[in-house]
Amino acid sequence: MRVQTLHLVNFRNYSELSVTFSPRKNIFLGNNGQGKTNLLEALYFLSNARSHRTSSDRELIRTGQPFATIQAQLANHHYEGRLQAEVQIKLDDERLKTIFKINASPLRSRSEMLGHLPTVSFFLPDLLLLRGTPEDRRRWLDAAIVQYDKRHLIYLAEFQKVRQQKNRLLKSPPEQISREHLSAWNVQLAATAAKVIASRQQYLAMIEDLVALAYLELSDAREALTVRYKSAVLEETSLKEPVEKGLPDVSVIEAGLAQLLAQRMPEELRRGTCLVGPHRDDIYFYLDGMPADAYGSQGQQRSIVLALKLTELKCLTAKLQEPPVLLLDDVMAELDPDRQRLLVEHIHPESQVFITTTHPTSSWQTLLERETGSHSDADADLAAFTVTQGTVSQRRLSAQLEVSP
Repeated sequence: MRVQTLHLVNFRNYSELSVTFSPRKNIFLGNNGQGKTNLLEALYFLSNARSHRTSSDRELIRTGQPFATIQAQLANHHYEGRLQAEVQIKLDDERLKTIFKINASPLRSRSEMLGHLPTVSFFLPDLLLLRGTPEDRRRWLDAAIVQYDKRHLIYLAEFQKVRQQKNRLLKSPPEQISREHLSAWNVQLAATAAKVIASRQQYLAMIEDLVALAYLELSDAREALTVRYKSAVLEETSLKEPVEKGLPDVSVIEAGLAQLLAQRMPEELRRGTCLVGPHRDDIYFYLDGMPADAYGSQGQQRSIVLALKLTELKCLTAKLQEPPVLLLDDVMAELDPDRQRLLVEHIHPESQVFITTTHPTSSWQTLLERETGSHSDADADLAAFTVTQGTVSQRRLSAQLEVSP
């Protein structure tokens, strides 16, 4: 997959921008706060049908403007230069409307946008994944699964819709809530929640061994990494025994959720909120059996995150039979030289990569020299840009980039 061009109007700090990219490596240099991350956010939005930084599309519109547009020309071996992806975010009488289009034709839902621009992203907050909140880890997992199987986004949307309706009922005065009415919502919640939980478990089971192997390479085989999905339905119901023998299917998880929802109904009525479901789950990481968030060093935790990202890249490349676009947002500054080198070595030579940085490191220089040194037309394989206060200008490749050690 390749992004040929990107056109922004009123997106974040860009009033209007048109830029043409290299099919291989693209590096954006500039001080903090100039708009480098905003460029990668626009590509992430086209890929994931949402932002990685905010849950409100309204925040993507430039201050004081009524709309924002993201438009990109895409190409791969199936369609060379014929696929145009577009997002329009509009404010109409303070009502927000987001429209997704492919080749100028509006799509019916966000989920239809998925798959047109597969990406693997590595943003600075990802390095804090282990010490972040359970919501942070769920967000990472869901985003990774959606890139691999877009049905997961549908499962999430179905569950959130039911959960919101049930929470609205639970906010009513207790004497006005019918147990039969609440039980009916619990039936729907169990059905939709089971799909989300099963999808998450299946993805983690698929990548578990790959992540462990990637971590062993990153840590010189010093510790063994294991990943576990933590859910009340898997630990507090009759599912506990079957789970130890393998992954339960959706119907088994649904039955366990129904059992747990019935048990927790009095507490939910008392607290006025939904207490059972995948929105309460977490992902745990262990090094030699010890919790990595509590006992792992900063370097070990970052190696775990790096192993997760490299595994995402490997799985998605195998499924697509071509590498996805790689978005790397100023992450090298937070990695030591060995981890920088390993990340660069795992980048597929045919990948299109978008890199942002304030100062190129020696590892970036190695990547750029490897690229330009293996092709006769360096201008076609590498593009360097300077980002300053919402403007992007292309640098001459012959200009010497100042490199940090």
